[in-house]
Order: sequence, then C-alpha cells, then structure tokens
Amino acid sequence: MRRVKHLAPKFLSVCLTVCVTTSLFLTGCGNEAVEAEESIELHEPKTGDEAAMNTEKVAYRNLYRTQVYDGVVFPYVEEYSCESEQKFGSFDVVLGEHVTQGTPLVHMESGAIDKKIEAMEEKLHALTDTFEKFRRDSEEKLAALENEMENLQEILENLEEVEPEEFIAGSTGQNTTNPEYSSWQKEWKKWEGQFNNKELSFNMETEALRQKRELYELDYQYYSCCLRKLEEEKSAGILTSGIEGKVIAMGSYTSGSSIHAKTPVIAVGDMDRKYIKCSKIPELNRMRAQDIYAVAGGKRYEVDYVESDDSEFSLFVLKDENSETKEGDAAVLVLAIDVREQVPAVSVESIHRDGLQQYVYVLEDDKVVTKLIQAGMSDGVYTEILSGVEVGEEVMVSQKLTAGANTAVLEKGTFEIAYGGNGNLVYPRKTRIYNPVEEGIVYFQEYKVAENQYVEKGDVIAVIRVEAEGVDLARKETDLKRAKERLADLIADGEEKNKDAIEQRRESIAKLEEEIASIREDYGTTEIYAAASGRVFYLVNYIIGDVLKPGSYLGEIADESVSFLELSNDSNYLCYGDTVEITYSDNSGGKRTVEGMVATFGMKMGGALGEKNVWVELPGGVLEDVQTARRTYSGAYVPVRIEASAVLEVMKNVVTVPKLAVTEIEGNTYVNVLLEDGTVMPVSFLAGGMNRESYWVIDGLTEGMKICWE
Repeated sequence: MRRVKHLAPKFLSVCLTVCVTTSLFLTGCGNEAVEAEESIELHEPKTGDEAAMNTEKVAYRNLYRTQVYDGVVFPYVEEYSCESEQKFGSFDVVLGEHVTQGTPLVHMESGAIDKKIEAMEEKLHALTDTFEKFRRDSEEKLAALENEMENLQEILENLEEVEPEEFIAGSTGQNTTNPEYSSWQKEWKKWEGQFNNKELSFNMETEALRQKRELYELDYQYYSCCLRKLEEEKSAGILTSGIEGKVIAMGSYTSGSSIHAKTPVIAVGDMDRKYIKCSKIPELNRMRAQDIYAVAGGKRYEVDYVESDDSEFSLFVLKDENSETKEGDAAVLVLAIDVREQVPAVSVESIHRDGLQQYVYVLEDDKVVTKLIQAGMSDGVYTEILSGVEVGEEVMVSQKLTAGANTAVLEKGTFEIAYGGNGNLVYPRKTRIYNPVEEGIVYFQEYKVAENQYVEKGDVIAVIRVEAEGVDLARKETDLKRAKERLADLIADGEEKNKDAIEQRRESIAKLEEEIASIREDYGTTEIYAAASGRVFYLVNYIIGDVLKPGSYLGEIADESVSFLELSNDSNYLCYGDTVEITYSDNSGGKRTVEGMVATFGMKMGGALGEKNVWVELPGGVLEDVQTARRTYSGAYVPVRIEASAVLEVMKNVVTVPKLAVTEIEGNTYVNVLLEDGTVMPVSFLAGGMNRESYWVIDGLTEGMKICWE
C-alpha cells in the first residue's frame, strides 16, 4: 500500500458527533467574553422579510484540532560506512538479500594495501629465513665447540688424575722442583689454553646468537605490527552487517569510486522491528499534542517517539503486536493538538462579536433573545460554549442549507491510486576497464565496442599502440646476463660450498626473467580485453592518439545477471513491497508482462541512501529474456525503455468521500451531511489523503452517513 499526496501538516478538524440540527459553512470567531452584568449594546436580529428565522440547537459535540503527517511503516535500519576515506571495491551482496550478523556486505578497494601486505609478508619471511640460517649455522658451531670443549675437559680431567708432586726431596734433603711436574704443567697449560680458547669462542658465538635473536625479535615485532596495521586497514574497508535482516539500500558506486569517511554505503533492515517514519515534526508541535497515534491499513496504532539526529524525518516505534502491518505500508501520523469531547457547541456563524463581547441570538417562545456567551475551542465549523447558553436551546443562524442535487452513502473500502511510467535496467555490479600495460608509452587507437552493447569476457574492447622505451628492458637484460655469469662462477667454485648463494642467485635470475617477459609482453600488446561478460555501461571519450597511463580508466561493464528496473517516483507513490506490473519486449521482439516488487524505499529512505527513484526487483528468468538494448541504423546501441504500471492500495478498510463533495477551507475539509429529517449539516473530517476521485477519512465521518453536494 502506498501514500498519496497529503494535506499535512496543515491543521485539520474533526467533529465526531452529528446533531440533528441545521447549520451551514461558517467563519472563525474569538474566544474572549465579558461578564454578564456589564452594560453592553446588543444588536437586534433582523426579522420578517429582512432575514429568515433559521435555528439550530446547542448540542454536545466532540471537537478536535489535529495535524497529520505523511508516513510509512519502516523497519529498524542500520547504515554502514567507513571511518576513513576509501576507494570502493565491490558489493558482496545484492539488494533484497537476507543476511545474518557478521555477513560481509562491502569490500573497499584493497589493491594498494594488498601489495603493501604482500611486501611486508615477504620482508618477514626474508627476515625469518635469514635469522633461521644464522641460527642453524650458529647452533652447529656451538655444538661443535661444545663437543670439542667436552673432549678438552676430559683431557684436563685425565691430566688432573695423574698430576705429579710439584716438589720432591733432593739428594741433599732439600725440596726441589719435580721435573715430571714441569712437564705435566706444560702439557696442562697447552690443553687448558685450547679449552679456554674454545670456551671463549663458545661464549662469543652464544652472545652473537643472543644479540642476533634479540635484533630479529625486535625487527619481527616491528614488521608484524606494521603488518597488523595494514591488515586492520584492509579490514576497516570490509563492511559487515551488525544485524540479521534484508539489504534495503545500496549506494551507486563502481570499483575505484572515492567514498568519503562516514558516508553510508549500504543499509540493512530488521523487518521484525517496526517504526513509523514521517516528515519531520517540530518538537513544539509534538510537545503540545495531547495524543499522538498512527493509522495504517485503516486501523489505529499507538506509537512512541524515538529521539534522533535526523533533520529530515521523525521516527516512532509502532506498537503492532499482531504484526498486521508490513514494511512499506502507507501510514499517517496524527497529532491531536487539542481535544474537546462531548462539550456544548454551536456553529461558528451563529456567534456574533462586538469588540471583546461575544453573543448569540436565542429563540425563546417565538421571541429572539440576545445572550452573552463565553466561547472555547473551535474546529472551524463548531465552537465550544463555556457559558451563556445550555444544551437544547435554539440559536439563530443566518441561512438554512438545502440538500444538493447529488447524494451518496458513505462506504468503507480500499483507497487506491494508479501509477504508470517506464524506466531502464540498472546494474549494481560493474567491472571497470583499465589499461593493463605498465611499460612503454601507450597510445589509444579506437574502441571496438559501443555503450549498451553486450560483450563476452575476452572480447576486444579497445585497440592500442605501445611504443617501447627500451632503456628499462636493456638494463634488466644486462642485469640478467651478469647474474647468470655470477651463478656460473659460484657453481664452478663448488655447489655444496656455495649452496645458499647459488639458491639466492637463481631466485634473482627467475625474478629478472619474469620482469623481462612482462615488459616484452607489454611492448607487444595491441588490444585491451573485457575482464567480464556483460553490458558495456560506460566508455571514456578517448580519441586516437590519447596517451593512456598505466591503470587508466576506460569504462565499465555491467553484470546483467544482477539488475533492477529503475522507475521515476516523483509523487512518492511507490514504496518498498509494492507490486508493479511490468511490460517488456523479449529477445524475439514479443511483448511479455510480469510482476515485480519494489525493493527500495525511495526518498523515504532519507540521507545519503535516499533516492528520488525506486528500484523494482524482477522475477527469475526475466533477465535472460528481456531485450535491454537495440541497435539503431547508425550502429549505436540504445537502452530499451520498459513500461510499468500499478494500482496501489494506499489504505484498506477506510471511509472514502467523493472529491466533488468535499470543500477545503484553510486546510480543513468539510462535507454536507444529509440528516434523516431532510436538513443539511456541514461536518468537518480528518482526511488522510486524496487521489483524483476521492479523499480517504481518518476520522470524523462514519460508514452509512448520507452526504450531498451541488
């Protein structure tokens, strides 16, 4: 169901109780009075031929002063954006897709970050490889030194066991140096010196390994931190859903498009949590209201206001415990500013004023009596009487209304509007066409395709000419020659001895050969090919001779397997969930008709994702059959417009009133009700909206009332 042109937020009035008295359309009056005992000059009413003696009774009525705001049943919505400026990459989901919490929605362009991550990972691998080689060599040296030290220690221990006496008794009885001890000591010092040298080497190698390990760990920690930051930066460019629900809005972006920080890119709605979203209600009006409620599907619902920073819309929680409404349903939000229930009231035109005094003429025993009154609230047709006359008294009115020539009995039904229009297919997923040549000077020659033409992956998109610069290629070829010569020298010097150096040299040679092959391939490139199948959505206007830099943008190819029909929605008739009848030409030229569902909220979405037009989801099979473009006599391809129509149910189970029977005065709507005694009474009612034929009624008129008009 859909919302139509609305009278809101003008004041509208409602009178719910119809009294069996005559009245007519009246003008407004003041609400101040003087005390009854004051001396005033009263004007006598004209009688006889000068004026008709028409009266109506003071009666109890309900008087309302209200404001009505156009709205829609809206789901709980979360919009997702990046904290920093990003380049758009791709959508991971499509409009209308059901997603769960944590589902990836959007990937930002990560080519540059991916290269940085790859370089950092290579640096970490190289760092680790270098350290591990040093560690292995060092541990081998330490193991050998430790083994040698153990052997030397064993020799020293054995020498200790056979250590001779340092002094012996001489022939004269005096102690003298033992020659054997001197020989032993010389041997001990020799092995002790070797042991100390090995121990020093062991300690130095241990310290070197410790220092190398500490340096490696510091470098590894630093580069790992850099890698984590890069991965976090890449992760920040991945938007994921925070709730379970449906994708209800997507921005119009293609790969490489710049997106400012905190700009919503995609939105997910939880259809189980319902709100009423309406045009912005001033806080003062909301605070003044005695009652606020919503009407959807002809039924009244209670609502609770939700605080929001939105400057365009107001949001209210919809209390729909029985789930009688669905997202996209038309609704109105009603603010009852002032309410007077069952109060004495007279028609506005029966009240007269003299300065600050208000009075009415009352018919008593066929005589006209002037009575001062104190008036209260007025709905524009009737005015509350606070004092001065009682219910049942006959007050004078100037003119008696007569029944018009046209009559109708009010009935409940469905209020509908008709929509008709046409639109084009739109494609949320697109692949950009880039210049892939990185070496040489690239000159554009011509396109081999046209916009809106269908292409297969691998088809030629454009012809180019590459002029080789040569300097870089020659330098790399020289480097390759020298690298091969050094490799031969290393092999000749001993493969086992130079195993690590040979492996590194071979890796350098392989990389140089790959770079040279890539340069030669670039120099030989003459055509740019389609990276995907689809419709050529856009081509940059290059002319022959234009220079294309590496990565230059040439255009876009749209993925036809995911597309929607975009329809103009200037009147905001269409909204989420509406069924639209679509008539299109198939690939054989025949006409076909199918039904599609509106998948967006249009302008009611609001913010960066609110769009003037709406997108319609097409049923399965149509995309393979629909003729999306035709070729003209000039050879150009033009999009084929697709017709769409709908009869939209704005509101069900509501009283409708013929538009010809309604009079609108200062935003208030009135009809003449024909009473059983033949008299006519103007009754104001609260209108929810109108189409070309009729109004639909929120309040004030009931089924079975008989109305009349000229």
